[in-house]
Amino acid sequence: MRKFNVLVGQSGGPTSVINASLLGLVEQALRKENIETIYGTPFGVEGILNGKLIKLNDKLPGLRKAAKQPGAILGTSRYPLAEEEYGTIINHLEKRNINIFCYIGGNGSSRTVLALHRYAQSMGKDIHFVHIPKTIDNDLMGTDHCPGYGSAAKFLSHSIQLIARDITSLKIKPRVEMIEVMGGNKGWLPATSALFKHKESDFPDLVYLPEYPVDGDSFLSEVESALFDKQRSILVVIPDHLKVKNLPENSLVKNDSIRGNRAGVSSQLAQHIHINLGVEARVTVPNQLFRITPGLTSRIDFVEAHCVGEKAIDFALLGYSGGMVSIERVSSDSYLSTFKWMNLHDLAGLEKNFSQHYWDIENHVPTQDFIDYVYPLIDEERPNLVFQLEG
Repeated sequence: MRKFNVLVGQSGGPTSVINASLLGLVEQALRKENIETIYGTPFGVEGILNGKLIKLNDKLPGLRKAAKQPGAILGTSRYPLAEEEYGTIINHLEKRNINIFCYIGGNGSSRTVLALHRYAQSMGKDIHFVHIPKTIDNDLMGTDHCPGYGSAAKFLSHSIQLIARDITSLKIKPRVEMIEVMGGNKGWLPATSALFKHKESDFPDLVYLPEYPVDGDSFLSEVESALFDKQRSILVVIPDHLKVKNLPENSLVKNDSIRGNRAGVSSQLAQHIHINLGVEARVTVPNQLFRITPGLTSRIDFVEAHCVGEKAIDFALLGYSGGMVSIERVSSDSYLSTFKWMNLHDLAGLEKNFSQHYWDIENHVPTQDFIDYVYPLIDEERPNLVFQLEG
């Protein structure tokens, strides 16, 4: 029987379930008689290059605790692996007799997995490379959705409604509350902010997606109309990658205490509102909260993240390499998913587009098709809130 040693790493921005994938992988590897040693690499490929690996065979109790906490327990990295370092990586793997390398991450990790697979093949090395998907952006090609996305969607869709209750509690002069949302270049995550907007008077009032650039004057007009129509404070969702055309120079603030040494697009738009409408505009930037809020972790997300870790081991032992563990949706009505192997040759690094039929751009709301797509991923849970007492 051929014996295997496994190496696993975590890469990119953590999610609330990234450690669940790590746990699933280690648990499955420990079940296999032909797997001897399981290593973890601290801070992604940097740990391999530094030769600092951690033996995980006896770390199961700690990993089970870590699976329920935010952050990546091994540490992640966005280190851009250079082509001349491929050979160094392979050499380090061979020194430890590692013949399975699994990398948990997003688009950058998929490129790394494919590049190392191709290099190893060209050198005649029998090492299997497997990508385990992870991103709150949900923009990986070849999978119905990505582990981490469901929890981020649950956090955003619910927290928007909580913020709305805070807004309606204050009897003040109407102002603009802006929430800057992560999600990369695609609208998968920002669109979930309006999952529970059922009528025009509901929150959020305006939602923008990175696929649809906005004009500075048109944006101002929409904000002004919403303030006039609602006669209350309004809630506006801005993706951090939104492109704004024709924004006046006096709106381009050079420094922003919220964002450190650079001004986010929300801050620029808030300045634009204040200068031209004379209305107070405040900005909230949740940033890491999308990734670290355990109270709103999706149960489905946790289970699937654990499963893709398990399946990575199964596929590697079957001889697969240069691909990703993909989630395939079998049913949405009574939600059911399965897992399959997806080659990365034509997919690595590509971003999955947010479908136009998922978004009603005129009314700033998702379509029913998108609601049906996301709802199972947030455990079909709605915020249990009372808007206002009457009597």
